[in-house]
Amino acid sequence: MDSTHDVSRKQEESECCPPECDGHYSFLFDLADDFRERYEKGREIEELTQAITLYRDALELQPIENKKGDRSDSLNELAHCLYYRYEELGAVDDLEEAIALGREALALRPRGHPRHDTSLLNLSVSLRTRFEKQAEVCDLEEAIQLLRVALELRPPGHEWGSSTLCQLILCLSSRYESQGLVADLEELVTLRRAELDLYLRGHSYHVAPLHSLARDLRRRYAKTAAMSDLEESIELHHAALELRPPGDCNRSSTLDELTLCLSTRYDKLGMVADLEEAIEFGHAALRLPKRWHPSRGESLHNLACNLRKRFVKQATMQDLEEAIELLHAALELCPIEHHDRSSSLCELSFCLLHRHDNYGAAEDLEEAVTLGREALERCPLEHPIHGMCLRNLGRNLRKSSIQTAAIHELEESIELLRQALELHPIGHPDRSSSLYELALCLSLRHDKDGVADGLEEAIVLGHKALELCPSGHPDHGVILHSLACNLWKKFQTQHAIIDLNEAITFYRHLLQTYPAGHPNCTSSLYDLAQCLADRFPEQPATADLDEAIALLQ
Repeated sequence: MDSTHDVSRKQEESECCPPECDGHYSFLFDLADDFRERYEKGREIEELTQAITLYRDALELQPIENKKGDRSDSLNELAHCLYYRYEELGAVDDLEEAIALGREALALRPRGHPRHDTSLLNLSVSLRTRFEKQAEVCDLEEAIQLLRVALELRPPGHEWGSSTLCQLILCLSSRYESQGLVADLEELVTLRRAELDLYLRGHSYHVAPLHSLARDLRRRYAKTAAMSDLEESIELHHAALELRPPGDCNRSSTLDELTLCLSTRYDKLGMVADLEEAIEFGHAALRLPKRWHPSRGESLHNLACNLRKRFVKQATMQDLEEAIELLHAALELCPIEHHDRSSSLCELSFCLLHRHDNYGAAEDLEEAVTLGREALERCPLEHPIHGMCLRNLGRNLRKSSIQTAAIHELEESIELLRQALELHPIGHPDRSSSLYELALCLSLRHDKDGVADGLEEAIVLGHKALELCPSGHPDHGVILHSLACNLWKKFQTQHAIIDLNEAITFYRHLLQTYPAGHPNCTSSLYDLAQCLADRFPEQPATADLDEAIALLQ
């Protein structure tokens, strides 16, 4: 309507037309439409309430469907307005009634009806909303089923095809978030591409589906490890970032996503340029004016993780100190019950352990153990980082047991690491580190109580870890060193020359991989010399003795 006067005039006309009049229904319905349109323009709740009342009155005049479809139209519009009111006021009764009316409207508009697709879409929207409120999966499943049918009726090029496609994407995204099904992710990527085709570069809506497709490709990479997905995700996020210049309210989300992708590619390929760019974008995201933005804690956490990775690579203490500071800030923003809190607790524990390794401060190790326990307590078995929390706490307790000589900490460490290994089956990226940590603990327990079985198992685990970390892998050196030490220990108790020969081979290979000035070079030279000296009585060879003497000089 153009004015309040026009609405008042129609109200007066409807009052002059009694309920038994043939035109009374049309008066009521048109007047309700006017109030609904006024609400959509001004968002005045009184206008919406008036529309609902009038649609109810109109519906009562149409107890059964007629050829014009008056009852189904009234059902549909009343459901629509009740849904609006639910969004405004949050009254669950309105949403429940909207769903019930939507079902009745759909029953009156079977397949083949010209407005069948409209009823499918409207009911699916209400069902998805109820799922978000009550988390009843059956609502989401029904919404997806309805939207698939609606999309068939609204193929590419259809006037309302984009809205149906968007709703199906929302529903599949919700189901993926709750169930993690790869099939949903596969379909999401396909639908995102279709959505992007609707909004080509230059269209005002282009950047949103561009960002979403890039995000889902990153998610699919996390499930399938297909590098092509990660590469495409990075390319698309770079394109989205160009379309979200400084000042754009959504720039931070693209920076955060791009940071994740680059950090993930660094983990896979080890290209320092990716890590440097991830840190640069991470700092840029934090400089944006979003101090109380809900994603700020995640930005703090991600930047801290990347700074910790650079510390491991370059040993710059400034990076580690900044990472610890950022993680403390992230935890302040993260409520006690928040599902991401365990990730920041685990990462902070990791950083404090690194600082303890460098400075030897006992309080850092104690705090690392405390935070590790809290992280594990807040991380249920089904949580994706439960295994990492087990492994990290196990490692922290092993180091603590060395400091305190507390055998119960070592036993707990072994128990936790066995659980972590069960959650890191063959093919899991953390399997090698869990194998290595458990081998270290078993070797340490052997040093304390002399149980041979523990050393045997440590050697078996070490061989498995080495297979997963060939030459060139960042962990190859530490695993090789640990395995060589354990083989030498075994020789010292069982005198099997095959173990000593293998230890010597590993030490030689280890020294070849160390760059000039490596901090472990001297100790490995000494260990190799001792092994060669031990072999001389078993297999007298002057060359071994000469080499051992040369190494010790």
